[in-house]
Amino acid sequence: MSAHGSEAMVDELGRTEPAMPTGDATLSQLLTLDPVAPGRWRSRRADPNANGRIFGGQLLGQAMAAALDGVPENRTPTMMQALFLHGALPGEPLEFETSVLQEGKRFSSRRVSAWQPGGRAVLDAQVTCAIPLDAPRHGEPTPVPAGERPESLPSLCDLPDAMFDTVRHLGGYDRDCKPSIEFRIPDPARQLSPHTSGPRFRYWMRAARPLPCDARIHAAAFAYLSDWWLNFSALALHQRAIGTRRLYICSLNHGLWLHRPVQADAWLHVETISPAANAGCGLSIAKIHDAAGDLVASASQQTLMTFTG
Repeated sequence: MSAHGSEAMVDELGRTEPAMPTGDATLSQLLTLDPVAPGRWRSRRADPNANGRIFGGQLLGQAMAAALDGVPENRTPTMMQALFLHGALPGEPLEFETSVLQEGKRFSSRRVSAWQPGGRAVLDAQVTCAIPLDAPRHGEPTPVPAGERPESLPSLCDLPDAMFDTVRHLGGYDRDCKPSIEFRIPDPARQLSPHTSGPRFRYWMRAARPLPCDARIHAAAFAYLSDWWLNFSALALHQRAIGTRRLYICSLNHGLWLHRPVQADAWLHVETISPAANAGCGLSIAKIHDAAGDLVASASQQTLMTFTG
């Protein structure tokens, strides 16, 4: 995912320039990093969220890309654990640095730190890669109903605006979708309604455009996608209780376990459930299946969720 592109990130006086807005960048372009020194990279673009900060998925995807650079080709990512620290500012430069935690016979582990000017730490992550071994296997069956086809489901933009009247109070959730993501919600009238929504939520997603045939690019793209709507399960069941009060939400930490190689530009089904929310923190746990029904990954996220007034 690193590249020596033509888009200059340092001006003629040697000053670091801020990342560019995403515009119509593809997901692989969005996650591209420019190397600035051994083990250090700079982001080219900034993908903002509704809170005016860089979307957490961008930080995850670029951290994954940085971590995989230099890892032996026969080792695939199996785990990512990340702490979101200060919110990353879209108008400021964003840099990543990796360090080696482990380089063993079967495992490679990397730590990735991301920061902005003034020592503003925005992400601390650990990624582990492993050599696939001949071993027993199993996977939980897909919960997708027979015959459900994501391409036949409406996009967010196709849904009635009134369907989001209460959803909008949930800290930035709306009918808008990032141009880099294709996203579909089965049975949206039930899953988004304040009268019938609950702590279980499911959806389909994939990269909006085809990605290069590179497993590391797909792993980074999947890390990006994994942050999209993951924590909605911790919020949806509270729509009736909060009424017109607004919530502020932000992701606190994020976990990924990759059970198989993931094709991020193919449809992925996500089922997320929230077992608990208390004292301003909500937990969401997800199972991700591919369209063939194989469990390819699991995810978890803790979310800050508090009233704004």
